[in-house]
Amino acid sequence: MINTKTFKMTNRFKTLIILFFLIIYSLFAVGINQAVIKAYDTQTANKEIEANSSVLHLEKPKVEIKTRYEKNVKLSWKKVENAKYYIVYRAKKNKYIKIKETKKTSFVDKKAKKRKTYKYKVVAAAKTLNAEYKSKASKVKKVYVRPKKPLTIICGECFVEGMGIYAKSYVPDNYRLVYKVGISTYGLLNTNYINYKGMTLTAVERIAYYRPDRVIFLDGMNEAGNWNTNNTINNYKKMIQLLKKANPNVEIVLLALPPVAANHVSGFAGNKNINHYNKAYKYLADHTENVYYYSGYRKLITDKNGYLKSYANGGDGGHWSYQATVDVVNDIKKYSNKLTKGK
Repeated sequence: MINTKTFKMTNRFKTLIILFFLIIYSLFAVGINQAVIKAYDTQTANKEIEANSSVLHLEKPKVEIKTRYEKNVKLSWKKVENAKYYIVYRAKKNKYIKIKETKKTSFVDKKAKKRKTYKYKVVAAAKTLNAEYKSKASKVKKVYVRPKKPLTIICGECFVEGMGIYAKSYVPDNYRLVYKVGISTYGLLNTNYINYKGMTLTAVERIAYYRPDRVIFLDGMNEAGNWNTNNTINNYKKMIQLLKKANPNVEIVLLALPPVAANHVSGFAGNKNINHYNKAYKYLADHTENVYYYSGYRKLITDKNGYLKSYANGGDGGHWSYQATVDVVNDIKKYSNKLTKGK
């Protein structure tokens, strides 16, 4: 006869063993499954990163300098495809230090000090999962920081004298006028006529003592009657060289010679000769560092036929009237301000 109590215990024991093996199997199966999932996820992530690394090829930014005066050096660049942000670096003792991380495509260095030279470069960057991607650095941009109000000299002959007589109240405090009636570029370079601290100096030597940030020349009318521009251009080259010794970062502006009226007196060069000289000035500026050519003011005083406007005619067809002198001074100031903030 079967013992009912023994039978019940035997079945219960078997059930426990089955449950034990089921639990062990479940834990084993879950572990394998998790390992497979983890391996799959790692493989998938690696593939995604691998795929993204080819997608996130970042071109190096092309940087431009939009403004370059004190506390306002503005760098600008076009958006780089796939870039999420940009890193701006500035050189310090030949080592580049990160100074800004930005999502914008421009940056203004408000700590830039006047009359200092800085070097900048920009890197495009992006992050995907745990990876960071960076482009090669942009070309280094070397920037000399202009003062907001640069010490500016306007140098020349009778037209600059007229500025001192008619438009003195329109000339800003950071400007100086250096002139002599009837003088040529040769005279500015070689004639001693300025007394300064017990010394007799040429115009260029006096300008050099100022150590100006910018020199604006309006000179050459007294020699423009000669078709050969070589002497004038050579004189300008020597003056530029001397001024750069005094201040290597000085900017030189060659103003185009103005037109004369159709009925000008015989002492003035004709417009054909004047335009020939202006082409030579422009060529010199285009091929010399930190030298600029400006002819925009001529639009104010030139009529549709290329002659001096009647309102600008001071009476002899060459010299300017009071109003024309004021207009030209104001226009030169506007140009100079744009140059300060711009290129």
